[in-house]
Amino acid sequence: MNIPAKRSRICIALKKQKVYFALLQETHFRSGHVPCMSKSTFNQWFHAPSCIGSSRGVSIAIHKNTPMVISSTFSDRDGRFIFIKGSIGTRTITLGSIYAPNVGQADWLCRTLSTFQEFAEGIIILGGNINVALDPLIDTSGGTSSLSYGALRRIRTGLASPGLVDSWRTLNPSVKDFTFYSGVHKSYQRLDYLFVPPNLLSTCQNTSIGSILLSDHAPVFLDLNFLFFPNLTFGD
Repeated sequence: MNIPAKRSRICIALKKQKVYFALLQETHFRSGHVPCMSKSTFNQWFHAPSCIGSSRGVSIAIHKNTPMVISSTFSDRDGRFIFIKGSIGTRTITLGSIYAPNVGQADWLCRTLSTFQEFAEGIIILGGNINVALDPLIDTSGGTSSLSYGALRRIRTGLASPGLVDSWRTLNPSVKDFTFYSGVHKSYQRLDYLFVPPNLLSTCQNTSIGSILLSDHAPVFLDLNFLFFPNLTFGD
């Protein structure tokens, strides 16, 4: 989910979406200038602000009613990814929020996915703006991509290494819907994803793409029903 950086607007937006976990990109927080948000409905926040300006930044927010205990975090200095790992009861959960550059996506994603694979344990969910439509024929309004077929294949191979699938597309194999509109190119693309292992899809109750309202990207939602903590909703 790409949203404005103002603290109040972030908290209000997340509360309205009724999610337990929010994976955020383009938060525009700079190092040393991250607002205090611990007293909001989401009382656990983990940030990777950018050290080279405010054009990037990723965060993960956890709802106050989610009994998740964090054990470790890992992020980069460029504000491109943050990974957190913790537990709910006896179950280990790893979450990742990523924001890929708009050039060199294949190289960046392969490196980042390899790093995530080394860090991740237990139930794995990775979300973010990867700045590329994985299947241009169905994930773009024009049916084309600026990336070569080889680059797209490398990205798909990189996702397969940690055993991740595109949750929305897997559950909506023939639907055309988009998360980003480019006014410059007057085209729609699906650039925002929630990736999970295939066996996690059996717990899915619903997945959807929201409206483009708060920014130029639409949020993506995934509702999972775990026996140890039912009706978890993830938002990217």
